[in-house]
Amino acid sequence: MGTRRKITSRLLVLCVFCLMLPYLSFAADESGFERRAAKVAQSRINTKLSASVLIGIVNPAVEFKVMKHFTVQLDAFGSFYTTDFLGTGKPFVLGSGFLEFRYYPRLAFSGFYVAPNIGFGVYKLNKGLVFRYTDQYEGDCYQHGSNVMAGLTIGYQWNIDHHWSIEVAWGGGFQQSVYQGYRRESKDEPYEMYVDRNASAEWPILYKGGVFVGYRF
Repeated sequence: MGTRRKITSRLLVLCVFCLMLPYLSFAADESGFERRAAKVAQSRINTKLSASVLIGIVNPAVEFKVMKHFTVQLDAFGSFYTTDFLGTGKPFVLGSGFLEFRYYPRLAFSGFYVAPNIGFGVYKLNKGLVFRYTDQYEGDCYQHGSNVMAGLTIGYQWNIDHHWSIEVAWGGGFQQSVYQGYRRESKDEPYEMYVDRNASAEWPILYKGGVFVGYRF
C-alpha cells in the first residue's frame, strides 16, 4: 500500500511538472524574445523575398523602420505566365506595387503586426483563376486592365538572429478594376474584344501576402 502511494505521488508530481513545463518554456522564450527584439529593433532596413519565387512569381519587399513600433514597407509583385499558369492553360501576367504602414505592438521587426495597405496593379489574365470566378471565364479568353486596392495586412515576423527573419503575411480588402475582355474560338483565330472598358469592384479576402525570408541591415 505504501509503495502504491509513493508511485502515485511521484506520478502526480511528474504530471504537474509536465503541465508546468510549457509555461516555464514560454516564459523563457518570452525573455529570449524580448532580448532578440531589442537587438533587432536597432536595425533600420529589412529586405525580403517571397517563397513564391519557387514557382516563378517575383515578390520582393523593403521595410524601413520609422519609429520604435512603426515601419513602412514597399513591395512589388511580378508574374509572367503569358499562356499557361501552373498547368491551367490560362495566362497570368500581373505587376503590382503596395505601400504599407505597419504597427508592431512589441518592437519594430518583431512578432505580430497590423498594417493598412494601398496598391496599384496592371494585368493580363483569365479571371477564372480568381477564387470567386473559378466557374466562369471558360474557354480561350483573357482580361486586360488595371486595378487599385486598399485594405489591411496582418502578419507575424520570426527573428532567426540579428539579421535573418521569416515572415508570414496576409492582406486583403477592397479592389476596383477596369478592364477589356478578349477571346477566340480556336487557336487558329485571332483574339477579338468582347468587352470594352468594363469595371468591377470586389472585396477579396486575399490579394497580397505569402511567406518571406528577410535580411536586416
